[in-house]
Amino acid sequence: MDGRYSYSITRYVHDIETGEFINVGVVVALCEEPCVAAKFTMDHRRVKGAFPGLDVEVFLMRMLRLQACFDAVDAARCSEVRAREGLPIEALIRSVLPVEDSALHWSPAVSGVCGSLPVLLEAVYRRFIARHELMRRR
Repeated sequence: MDGRYSYSITRYVHDIETGEFINVGVVVALCEEPCVAAKFTMDHRRVKGAFPGLDVEVFLMRMLRLQACFDAVDAARCSEVRAREGLPIEALIRSVLPVEDSALHWSPAVSGVCGSLPVLLEAVYRRFIARHELMRRR
């Protein structure tokens, strides 16, 4: 059964002043169901190539921590956030990572209609993150 979804791309911004970024992850949520999924890159090579000053250990720790935090978001937490703040995916993201002046930023939300959440997550991840990592390896 198809349902509405929204997603946001996680961007690593190495220098806030220049605003240059690399996409490093994606968060996807279904609108009709209390369900969220996320996937973040664990391959630092493209980010390090664009930003040679990257602290790889800190970057990987951030990615692992974000993945663990989103993996821990269950249906009850989604329902709680939505009851308090409504449907937007931004509310779910803020419940995991509050807005701050860090190196991680979020794209504006994009919406659509899909079938399976895991299939959608993988398709969005491949489109915005993995395909660039594959091109860098060639």
